[in-house]
Amino acid sequence: MVLDVRLPGIDGFEVLRRLRTSGSKAPVLILTARDEEMDKVIGLELGADDYMTKPFGLRELMSRIKALLRRAYGDLSDAGGGRLLRHGDLLIDLERRRVQRGDRRIALTATEFEILRHLASKPGRVYSRRELLELIRDYEALDQDEKTINVHVSHLREKLEDDPSSPRFVLTVRGAGYAFAER
Repeated sequence: MVLDVRLPGIDGFEVLRRLRTSGSKAPVLILTARDEEMDKVIGLELGADDYMTKPFGLRELMSRIKALLRRAYGDLSDAGGGRLLRHGDLLIDLERRRVQRGDRRIALTATEFEILRHLASKPGRVYSRRELLELIRDYEALDQDEKTINVHVSHLREKLEDDPSSPRFVLTVRGAGYAFAER
């Protein structure tokens, strides 16, 4: 969100306060003509992720927006040093091997976690069952039945999805395999 402090009817600081009070973690960049140090401090303390003053260069604005989006929705470091993947309200902590949707923690088996990790790390990329089997095993998958992946994906969907029969995260690509939903 790019937010100006001077808005008609309500000021941007109040919008930001309400946004954060409601629990939103959406990245916010304040873009305003107010360049006093106190305004910057207030904006950042209310939960803005960045603060830019006018006049500004378009390239700098675009770079800051891209950086905010990378930190908020791509691989990023949290306060504990772990890498996180986010997709909507789904949070995957790769270092701690934890998964949660909103405030609900989701317990996954090691195999389910590895499948999710591989899929979510490259949204939209289609993995065949054979590829997934090879990625999650320490040994050659030649003797393994590829259909075991279907069982693991089914269990994963039961744990992650609101409606496992109509998945939002782990998608079936008919005749090809599985992919994680693109943002």
